[in-house]
Amino acid sequence: MCWAIVAMNASVALVKKISRRSVICPQLPMNSLRRFFFRITHANPERKANRSLLKRAKHGDAESYLVLVANYFDLSLVYFGTCIHEDCHLRHARVEQVFTALWQHLPCTERLSDFEFMLASALLENTPESGGITSPEALVIKLRLLAPKNRFALIAYEFESWPLHWVALLLRIRARALHSLLSEARCELCGISWESLADEERECLEAISAAMDKSPNIRTNKALSRRVATYPRVGQIKALWLELRPELVEVRHRYLLETVNREQVLGNILQAVKIAPMNQPPFVDRVVNTVHFARHAKIKVS
Repeated sequence: MCWAIVAMNASVALVKKISRRSVICPQLPMNSLRRFFFRITHANPERKANRSLLKRAKHGDAESYLVLVANYFDLSLVYFGTCIHEDCHLRHARVEQVFTALWQHLPCTERLSDFEFMLASALLENTPESGGITSPEALVIKLRLLAPKNRFALIAYEFESWPLHWVALLLRIRARALHSLLSEARCELCGISWESLADEERECLEAISAAMDKSPNIRTNKALSRRVATYPRVGQIKALWLELRPELVEVRHRYLLETVNREQVLGNILQAVKIAPMNQPPFVDRVVNTVHFARHAKIKVS
């Protein structure tokens, strides 16, 4: 009873604190309104379905959770596959452990983006550090040499076709910073060091990345073409990247599973979550997470 009163007092204090911030910083409600309208105008059937699956999974529906997992399964396989050279069974076991641990922490989530953030964090924090990067293909070696965050951003955006906004959201960075990560990754895959580029060349590549993500604009493209002509290496990197994209599709498919093996790994995840208990967060943590997803445990797997 005492703990319940303490928790209730803490939640009331938090609400008052948020209310004071809203008075002091009137832009916060406007930002929330913008996010609300963005969610409405940019929502797609897949994300709506995932939100519904997450809601049911939070209430202990293991089958709904498995359907949700299947939508993020390939991302996890490809990410771990492009980290190091290892036996595929070790990689599959790591994926199983990650999704089992996520199941146990589902009660912490309030939004689909919270679940995606936990998944991204789990993948990045459990990046294998010991193991070889050898491969018969130079492109795979270059992927394995990328920084974990750059590799994840590239895979989510280029391989899995996630919208740029969602990748930036789960990495907790702005769109411009994400374009910088993507541009750096593209340079390294093309065999050109990001460090060797001048600031003006980097900014030009980031502008190209931003233009590729938007609907074609004749005026913007003409101005960008004139800008690219000023920096020959930028034009070279752009041409090399466009030639490289078909090879990346082949690399992605190398780490995907055939139907039988895919069903087996997903079946293992289902059996694991059926016996794994969910960890219920404290009341105060749930209140905090409704405002900002900050109270959640780190996921560590072997």
